Amino acid sequence: MDIHRHTYYGLIHHGIKSLLVDRLGHFTEMEYHEYLSLMTGKSCCFSMSDAELRSAVDNLRNEGYLEDMKRIIPKLQTSGLEH
Repeated sequence: MDIHRHTYYGLIHHGIKSLLVDRLGHFTEMEYHEYLSLMTGKSCCFSMSDAELRSAVDNLRNEGYLEDMKRIIPKLQTSGLEH
């Protein structure tokens, strides 16, 4: 079954926004797309595979930028909807 892609899109957007505000002190959509491209090689989540979406969320979580979203991530991983 496919993952819930829109949930991953939201997590990635939230995580990158948190990262940019932390590191740069501000956030713009252009900076979001630039950082996503640096991180994944793609400037848009829509063009990412399920594995790339999972990897991006894992990376942001490991860097601490999804701390306030922790309650959602375990549900995604244990729901069986990813595989």
